[in-house]
Amino acid sequence: MNFKPSGINHITIRVNRIDRSEEFYGSVLGFELVRKMGQSMAVYKIGEEDTLVIVEAETSYDPNSRDFRVDHFGFYLNSSEEVDEMAAYLRDKEVTILSGPSNRKKGRFLFASDPDGNLIEFFYENE
Repeated sequence: MNFKPSGINHITIRVNRIDRSEEFYGSVLGFELVRKMGQSMAVYKIGEEDTLVIVEAETSYDPNSRDFRVDHFGFYLNSSEEVDEMAAYLRDKEVTILSGPSNRKKGRFLFASDPDGNLIEFFYENE
């Protein structure tokens, strides 16, 4: 497998109150809102091609619980076939694949973890 990413496509972080975070990233920092995904997820454009995704934590309903962390980061691949090739490569290297490869509305993805359990997404999306 010849994996040479051109950069990090996105980083997804968990937040406790999506409304406050949307105000911060959109109004305070001035990031461009690209799209909302339901009530609990928003995607902001950073630079030319990168994005920051904020997603409300599952524990947001509990004021005593705080879930601050990076959820995952994603590498963009050039085709659905490359997603499958990456999955085969990772399996060969005995890397844990947590989900996929699977289809989504506009493409294909897989999630794997690094040795410390950090979640990495490898994906392709149609334009």
